[in-house]
Amino acid sequence: MPKILIVCDVYPPSFAPRMGYLVKYMKEWGWEADVLTRIHDGDFSFESLRGNTTILRADQCTYDPNRFWGKLQNVFGKKKQYRCNRDKLFHLGREQVDPGKYSFILCSTAHRIFVLEAAHLLAKAWKKPLIADLRDLAEQKPKLDSPYQGLKKIVFEKTQENFSEWVLRKRNKIFSKTDCLITVSPWHQEIVRKYNQNTHLIYNGFDPENYYPVPPERNEVFRIVYTGTTLPGCHDPTLLFKATGNLDRQQVIDPDSFRLDFYVPSNWRRTITSNEYFSRVEKYVSFFDYIDTSEVPALLRSASLLLLLSNKMTSDGPKGLISTTKYFEYLAVERPILCVRSDESLLEASIKEANAGVAARTVAETRDFILEKWREWREKGYTTVRVNRAYTQQFSRKKQAGQFVRLFEQVLQAHQP
Repeated sequence: MPKILIVCDVYPPSFAPRMGYLVKYMKEWGWEADVLTRIHDGDFSFESLRGNTTILRADQCTYDPNRFWGKLQNVFGKKKQYRCNRDKLFHLGREQVDPGKYSFILCSTAHRIFVLEAAHLLAKAWKKPLIADLRDLAEQKPKLDSPYQGLKKIVFEKTQENFSEWVLRKRNKIFSKTDCLITVSPWHQEIVRKYNQNTHLIYNGFDPENYYPVPPERNEVFRIVYTGTTLPGCHDPTLLFKATGNLDRQQVIDPDSFRLDFYVPSNWRRTITSNEYFSRVEKYVSFFDYIDTSEVPALLRSASLLLLLSNKMTSDGPKGLISTTKYFEYLAVERPILCVRSDESLLEASIKEANAGVAARTVAETRDFILEKWREWREKGYTTVRVNRAYTQQFSRKKQAGQFVRLFEQVLQAHQP
């Protein structure tokens, strides 16, 4: 059975379960993997995906953000920290990994490009093919105002800009030398293809063993549910808050029977609470911390509406928002989706093709969809949607493992003498 070495930024997969599900399902396609990653303090709620995979963890170079010297190092010592983390990962691989066991290296990361460079150096040293899987790109982030002012703003922004450009030059150089690139949306694919034509699209997706539809049950409360983090510029709840406020003023809804439930850690709630219309609907809002991963499917199935927070795709705004795993898990449980604000791009088109709900561009669209589903709930005790399964099933992680394996085989065939 062929085997690969996965070099990634986090494992068990925490906030990025893509590689964990690949390891889980690639065995059904006749492949195995071991993992080289870094020590991290993240969420280990996907521990069940570890399986019998061998995992090696490299130490990390970090600075204490609570100390003055640490704060300075975090700003002015980024290149040194990058090189240190790259070298620790690379040397652990050189010292403890037998390259003869593996057909090639698969590197999966988002913004931690030192992981990609370490994988590139290992592939070069071992004369092995390298496939890079990019979950996020720096180019997708919206441009935001700096929190600093005056001289501090000039110094900090210039330092960060120089570091970011330095990292992107490294990234793009590695892209051009990689045997195959994989990314997560058509927008991402378009960006990456500038540096390597052998670029392929494999979306994020859902685990079919955990995310699947069940007949809806009656609920005493109409609940609009959101799970995940929120980022300024990327996620805008304004249309939701305006529409909810409108229904409240007209006395259509009340806080006892209508709730906006946000499963968002406390340090990620500012995008919601700082919205100028939040005070109008605060009595309808409940905040919860993350729940265990195993509980998420049941939570989604119990919702009246599943909320996607998004924003219009613009040159200065967010891009490639269809890539979020949450969206595909929403599709899989087949509960009605309310997306605000529509990206007016790939995400909106996908929701329409899936027949999964609405990507609202206006307050009226948002209000009308909520009101339609509210009336259905008042009549039945639950809401319904007729999802286009012929479309949504392509996002099964199990099927996507087959897509990965077919690319693996193509790369190996290209390297045969």
